[in-house]
Amino acid sequence: MLKTTTVGSYPRKNKPKDTLRKSSVDNKEALEMIRWAVEDQCQIGLDIITDGESYRENMYWFYQLRVDGVDCNEKKYKQFTLGGSTEGVDLTKAHPIVQEKGGFGIECAVVKDKVKNPRWDLASKWRHAQDCATKGVVVKQTITGPHMLSRFSVNERTDLYKNDIELARAFAKCIKDEISELENVGCHHVQFDEPVLTEAPSECDWAADIINEIINSFPNLKFSLHICGGNAHRKRGYFGRYTEMLEGLKKLKVHEIHLEHCTLHYNMLDVFNDWKFDGILSFGVIDQRTDEIETIEQIHERILPVLKYFEKNKILISSECGFGHVPLDITRAKLGVLVEAAKKY
Repeated sequence: MLKTTTVGSYPRKNKPKDTLRKSSVDNKEALEMIRWAVEDQCQIGLDIITDGESYRENMYWFYQLRVDGVDCNEKKYKQFTLGGSTEGVDLTKAHPIVQEKGGFGIECAVVKDKVKNPRWDLASKWRHAQDCATKGVVVKQTITGPHMLSRFSVNERTDLYKNDIELARAFAKCIKDEISELENVGCHHVQFDEPVLTEAPSECDWAADIINEIINSFPNLKFSLHICGGNAHRKRGYFGRYTEMLEGLKKLKVHEIHLEHCTLHYNMLDVFNDWKFDGILSFGVIDQRTDEIETIEQIHERILPVLKYFEKNKILISSECGFGHVPLDITRAKLGVLVEAAKKY
């Protein structure tokens, strides 16, 4: 039997109208959201889950709102690139902004002082999630990585941080502070989310260095890294290929990597022709960007090529990205098929 996991976000029980930047909630509401998401994932039968991330406004805003030095009131527009060639890509499945402007753009928070003093309180949230989980189910802690937090900020203090690398290291220091607290309450598995590496593949080299610096500080923890092409409103935003990040990927000291597989316009496995990764590969066999429910046979066809590169005990099956934008009934149906497919091995 194969192991199953979720990537990160899970739907809110009561879906908000704007799933790109959800409303803030208080601690009591956050804990209830976590309890509900954890119990729902456990009931489906998943092996490795998350706290659902439902309490977060989104995957970057949550962090920027709760750290010194970043102004979330005075937002400034920032344009991003496609990250790579769209040859062979069905752009009707990409985000509308990508189709209209040839790239994704958003309003970003502004760095105005030293980035420090995180107030994310991930440790208590993880502890609550793990306590709510069925015995034997592992809750991993997902954290947006330093590269994305840097890229999704407008840096007005180049006297403090002369470039994105220095700003990313400042965010990394905050992340290390939080991981220290997570370790103290018993968390053993941390996943970094870095989707914007597919928008800037050439930056994977220095991003890997910074991730490794964090990993080196916690020799007793297991670390994962998730890289995808974006998932805003269930649409792809970036098109950089994993092979274009190869030198950076080779540096990584992560124990597990999660990559997209079933919706790419290229073969994800090509990256492993030149990268002898000896960790665990978690990969997407479920497409959360569509309401169509996969069959066990479709999932099987997506797993077979991977078994030519990795042994069964070295793989996890999952969706391409998170389910935060997906209707709850569709989420449950897709993950249910995932669990059933895993039992066939």
